[in-house]
Parts: sequence; C-alpha cells; structure tokens
Amino acid sequence: MIDTTGKGVVLASYGRGVLVQPDWTAPGAAPPGGVPPLRCSLKGRKQRIVCGDRITWVYEPANDGASVESIEPRRNLIERIDLRGRAEPVAANIDRLAIVVAPEPAADWFLVDRYWAGARLKDIASSWLVVNKSDLGLEAIQQEIEIYRGLGLPCLETTIQSAEGIERLRSAWTGGVTLLVGQSGVGKSSIVNALAPEAAAQTAELTRDAEGRHTTTTARRYSLGPETAIVDAPGVRDFAPPASLVRAAERGFVEVHALSALCRFNDCRHMDEPGCAVRSAVTNGQIAPRRYESYRRLFRLYEKLNP
Repeated sequence: MIDTTGKGVVLASYGRGVLVQPDWTAPGAAPPGGVPPLRCSLKGRKQRIVCGDRITWVYEPANDGASVESIEPRRNLIERIDLRGRAEPVAANIDRLAIVVAPEPAADWFLVDRYWAGARLKDIASSWLVVNKSDLGLEAIQQEIEIYRGLGLPCLETTIQSAEGIERLRSAWTGGVTLLVGQSGVGKSSIVNALAPEAAAQTAELTRDAEGRHTTTTARRYSLGPETAIVDAPGVRDFAPPASLVRAAERGFVEVHALSALCRFNDCRHMDEPGCAVRSAVTNGQIAPRRYESYRRLFRLYEKLNP
C-alpha cells in the first residue's frame, strides 16, 4: 500500500522533478537497504528545491504519482553567483564543507579560497581541504597545503587506492552532512563511490531519463548512515559566493578579517588605503601574497556586481 503523504529529504533535483528519500515512519526498523527513493514532481514554477531540502510530499493517483507539497525552513543554503551576478542555489542544510583538490588536474587555489570564503559567510561550522590522489606526489602543492594548515583549515591527504584513506574520510565525516566541492577531475565521484557504492549506483540509475542521459543539474546526496550523508556537487571551473553580508570579501578570508581591526580607518578596503594593517602583513610575510591577491579579486568582483 502506498502512503498518501509523508516527509523526506531531497537526494537530487532534475528538470521539473526531484528524487526524495522518504522518512521511515512505520513501527520497527526500516527494511534492509532502507526505503526506496521516490520520484516527485514539482507544483508550479515557483517551487525552487535543491539537494538537501526537507520536504512534505503527497501521492495523488489522479496526477499519476507523488508531488512536493511544501518545503521546510532551511538551516542554511549554499549558493554561487551565476554569469549574471544572481544567486544560484547549490545545496541546503549543510554541516560541513569538503574542498577536494589533487596534484592532477592542477589545483586552482583561487577557487579553493572562494569555496572556503563561501562556507565562512554561511557560518558552516566545519571546513576541510581534502588532497586526493596523494599517491601522485604532493611536492608541487605542499607549500599551498601548509598555508591552509597554518590558517586553521584541516587538511586530509588521501588516495582512493588506499583503504586507509577512505576510512579516514569516513571517520572524519561521521555525523552531519558533508558537501563535496571542487574542480572536475579531482576525484570527488571516486570518493563518493568508495564511501557509498550502493547508494551512488542507485541514485545514478534513478536520475537518468529514458534515453540514459543524466538529468541531474544540481548536487546529489548519498546516505552513509542514519545521521550521516555526503553531497556531491557538480565540478566547476569558477565559483563565487553571493555578497549577502557587508564587507563580505573581508569576512570570507580569515587572516584579513582578523587584522582588519588594526587598520587606521574603520572602512578600510585593504586595497590602497594608508595605514592598512592587512597590506602591511602581506609585506612582512604574515599573509601569503597569493591569498591577498585572491581577496582582492573577490573584492573587485563584488564591486563590479554592486557598484
């Protein structure tokens, strides 16, 4: 018998529908393998649902299937700026951000900075730098890794070829929802497949259309346990968090924000103002020049979008 209504979490969004993991509400334990995912259509064009949303669904035989009735309030929403400067949702209700890089393809550290800034602006409690494919050698990127470690960003080196690396990830991400982000080709999907092979295969199958093409246009969520999940965001070439807060660029860079109170002027932009403690810190080696240039690029982007 099919329930007529229920609650669940969105696993993936594809076109005018979403894939939902229904909550188990019947007495006793859930069946082996959990409750099968449910395809739900959207009601109207105003519904904007993303991976990680908690929703209420209804089953209406007259409409030939289930549909999303309502969305619960979000704890947070990770967004990026699109080509027109508008906020575009990525995933909701995230507890932890994992930025994945690798020796190959060459790491884009400016992209890493913006992801970390985005997590800080959304008050995400925990962020990680995952250095994948460590078996290829880390000599070329070790200096950058140490900069992030010095700023307090936990860095975890791993390789999918090693079971030890997978178990370290599993242990570090137990409890809560971890969002995996990064460039294409860094091995995010391999990490997902190693951590949740059955869930990954099932969701991949359910989010294909009749012609076998992937129709997922946003992130995809996989369960690792009753209270643990990972979300695989599509690989990107560029990312910028929306400037929803005053002095957003400054707040996104931990070392810049920490020294801003020492500047001569309260409204110092840390660009060319006299008495800037941030620029002095760059000169004396306290702040990495590349990180400072990354701050300047994000600041200029926000200036361009909000003249």
